[in-house]
Amino acid sequence: MTQVTLEYRLDNQNYSYTGMWQGATLSFDGGRERKAVVATLDWPPYIGRQECQGGWLLQYMAAVIIQAGYNPEFRFLPWARAVRMAELGHVDILAPEYEIEASAPSDVVLGNTRLQHLALSSPYAHTPVHYISAANSELTQAPAPQSLSDYAVGVVRGYQNAPEVDKVLDGGRVIVQQAIDDSQNLQLLLSGRVNLIVADPLVINTLAQRQNVASDSYRVLQPAITEQPLYFALSTARPQWQRLMLETNSEIAQMQKQALRTQLMSRLKQACPAYN
Repeated sequence: MTQVTLEYRLDNQNYSYTGMWQGATLSFDGGRERKAVVATLDWPPYIGRQECQGGWLLQYMAAVIIQAGYNPEFRFLPWARAVRMAELGHVDILAPEYEIEASAPSDVVLGNTRLQHLALSSPYAHTPVHYISAANSELTQAPAPQSLSDYAVGVVRGYQNAPEVDKVLDGGRVIVQQAIDDSQNLQLLLSGRVNLIVADPLVINTLAQRQNVASDSYRVLQPAITEQPLYFALSTARPQWQRLMLETNSEIAQMQKQALRTQLMSRLKQACPAYN
């Protein structure tokens, strides 16, 4: 892993920061007095320790946090552990997080919901969620949520997927296999241990290419389940969470007006051959 260079322009002013790695933790010194600790994951190609310059999503989240007045520290963890760290208040932010339906159970406190421990920021991007089947499967289109009990479904432990799907999966009538990450989830599908997995096709396609998995060995089912917003999920156990929420939401709004995402992706295309 190399240093991560974060460069962007806002309000006719140029900004440049360097992220330094220490093990699985990436820290930026933005010259701020406060720090915001983010529990995150490897989710290629959006964000990850092996992505060029950390991936556009890491760059975007770092810019938001710095502009909000905090030095960001990203801790890369298995997602289930990241969720636990956030719910227990050991970090400020869990990100990127999908929409959390009101009934989603806490992964940490029995009888609680996840939203009793986490609060969602304004959304700052969207990514697709699909069912994916093996190429030799009889499934050629996305099943209705109520028919999921006919199948074994692979999900990543701790992920939110889509509200209408998670309600069914949490109901106890579906055979659910939990993977530690998207890579293992793909292997569950290809080995025949599940009939379907729930995932972002771009993530699965990226992992398949890197692992020399043939693209015709699996099928992205249509239509999409949903287009999921991405959020910062703030730990309400942290004393600064309400202030952090206000400042973060303010910066998200400003950066949407100035098309920061497009700017960062354009810079990465110039710096990273894999983006071209």
